[in-house]
Amino acid sequence: MLTKRTNILFDEELWNLLNAVAKKENTSVGNVVRKAVRKTYFEDNVLKRRAEACKKILAIRPKPYPGKIDYKELINYGRKY
Repeated sequence: MLTKRTNILFDEELWNLLNAVAKKENTSVGNVVRKAVRKTYFEDNVLKRRAEACKKILAIRPKPYPGKIDYKELINYGRKY
């Protein structure tokens, strides 16, 4: 049973698209919106997509410097300019 209410404002074009989808599925616009929210934010595939995104981010991040860093040399180099 639905117990909470919200008010969402749509522009005319989006409203017409939602209304067409609702008519096609023989349901209400509210039900179309509820399904979209569940699908977008609460299905398991969201967690999978987030995990894949994290893997992609880690793959493109620069790798740490493989050797020792000579900080003294870096400081002296920076002092030249």
